[in-house]
Amino acid sequence: MELLEEAGSGKNCLHRFRPFYRLFDRLSLLVSDSRGADVLGFLVIGALGAFYIAESGHPVIFDDNEGLYAGAAREMRARGDWILPTLDGVPRCQKPPLVYWLILLSTGLFGENEFAVRLPQALAMFAWIGATYSLGASLRGRNDGLMGASILGTAFGSFVFGHILMPEIFLAASIAWSFWFLWKTLTEGKKRYLIGLWIAIAVGTLAKGLHALFYPLAVVGLLVLFAPEWRRRAAGIFRWEGITLFFCLVIPWYALMEGRLPGFLWEHFGNEQFGHAVNRRYPPDAGTVRLPVFLSEQFLFLLPWSLFAAALWLPFPHRKAVPTAPRDRGTLFLGLWILVTFFSLVRSSLQDYYALSCFPALALYLARPFCRSGEGQSHWTIWIPFAVIVALAAAAGAAGLCFWSSTHHLSAIAAAPVDRRDNFLAAIFGFSFSTWRAFVPLLLWASLSLILGGTAALWFAFRGNRLASGLCLALSMLLPLAEAGRGFQLLEDYFSSEKIARYLNTVPAGNRRIIADGEPNFFSSLFFYLRKGQVFWLHSSSASSFVLRSWPESQKLSLSEEEFLRLWSGERPIYLICEQSAMKRWKPIFDETTPSWKAILRCGTRVLVVNGVEGGS
Repeated sequence: MELLEEAGSGKNCLHRFRPFYRLFDRLSLLVSDSRGADVLGFLVIGALGAFYIAESGHPVIFDDNEGLYAGAAREMRARGDWILPTLDGVPRCQKPPLVYWLILLSTGLFGENEFAVRLPQALAMFAWIGATYSLGASLRGRNDGLMGASILGTAFGSFVFGHILMPEIFLAASIAWSFWFLWKTLTEGKKRYLIGLWIAIAVGTLAKGLHALFYPLAVVGLLVLFAPEWRRRAAGIFRWEGITLFFCLVIPWYALMEGRLPGFLWEHFGNEQFGHAVNRRYPPDAGTVRLPVFLSEQFLFLLPWSLFAAALWLPFPHRKAVPTAPRDRGTLFLGLWILVTFFSLVRSSLQDYYALSCFPALALYLARPFCRSGEGQSHWTIWIPFAVIVALAAAAGAAGLCFWSSTHHLSAIAAAPVDRRDNFLAAIFGFSFSTWRAFVPLLLWASLSLILGGTAALWFAFRGNRLASGLCLALSMLLPLAEAGRGFQLLEDYFSSEKIARYLNTVPAGNRRIIADGEPNFFSSLFFYLRKGQVFWLHSSSASSFVLRSWPESQKLSLSEEEFLRLWSGERPIYLICEQSAMKRWKPIFDETTPSWKAILRCGTRVLVVNGVEGGS
């Protein structure tokens, strides 16, 4: 009798969950229907676009990358000049103008704030995701496009670099669209796709440089070697209409810049673009990442989807040696895209995000295990990663609960100086363990979302509906990514000079002088937030010889230690921004030369000090 009662109670428990089973079954049917897949695809892509737009307003503008573009756009607006980008009044010749122009348009509509500065980046993310969907749908079908776009939009690295203002996302979006137009041109040969291809290449060139031209053309050159029947159509890509349109869009800005700064073209294409491509840029303006570290980072950036990489091979070991079918040509097309991208980076001054331009191809590869047809339970390479995700999320949540009681008694954060946190891994390991305790509340919500979404995905995987399982995981990633955005806010003082700039804006300009000890890119948010006066630089060596020659005023902004100490001992207010660690050297000097000096505030690992000429703080 007890056994019967237990069995009966078990049936009652199962009965309670039947509405959820029916809901999952209906979702499965919805995804299986072609029109339903289209609707779901637009909903997922729209949700991802809305998510990135909503995340644009925070945190404050960061140093290193964001401040370079936000600050240059602000100065261009202040001068009423849409041609020459400047930082601290000095020409910035490294990058083309598209990102500046888009920021100018956005801030003209919404004002000079964080949301307006990052809105173009969010729209570029939306375009990047949309291009991935279009390319996947054209190569292998709507489900592949839907899953590939979902993977790209919810991958960890896509969010990190899609949230931080930089030209790479604009370049990546334009390259993704150029590959879609290229595929449509090769397979259908219509003129409108040819025109779209050259427009996309021109947009990418104006966003970052000739990378946008190199990648699709290099893939075309290799593609005709493996698929000779496409040679005639590949030759049609170089029709005069497309090439003429490309030059009409690209040449005017470069011609105007060469007219204003003779020698600019050689500096821009020779020293900047080619120099970075072969790691010979002089002077070096950024640290590099070692190749093994760079390759391993791509696995991290594609999490959680990279956990399913084994499913690309193990469940389906039988393959044709030479691709001949249309779908196999698509495989070759994506493979060459990835190959060209990584091969071109081997000798470059590697940065963490340099492989972003081929992430759509990687996402579409990772989408295939979720879109292959098959009956019954999924292979272990599908359901085991889901189980691992759920288990890790549960473990992270449990660890977070264990630390919950100690989060109210946090010890002081210890962090490395900002110049030692200039890449992804250095930024993570540059903080003490106590720092991460502040993330416990964020971790709990993120873990809960992954547990629920991962469990639903695991259920769909066992039922054989792989696409539904992948979409469940994609949707469950939105909350962890949003919590990562909150995490940016918790550490914003360690990556931005915004607090220092806000204080300096309250001080009467008068005859004060602001001096920063270090390279300008490590204080670049000052260019956006600081409203009055230029910044002078101590121990800075990043200015190129071309800028120093063509803009003599820039030499006046670089100070030697002797010049700095002479100013510091003078009768005008001098504000110094430096790392806290540098104060071990400066404090004895200041105590001897200006005993009335004082520290005003601390922002992350940096400190603002004044020589004491000013009145109170």
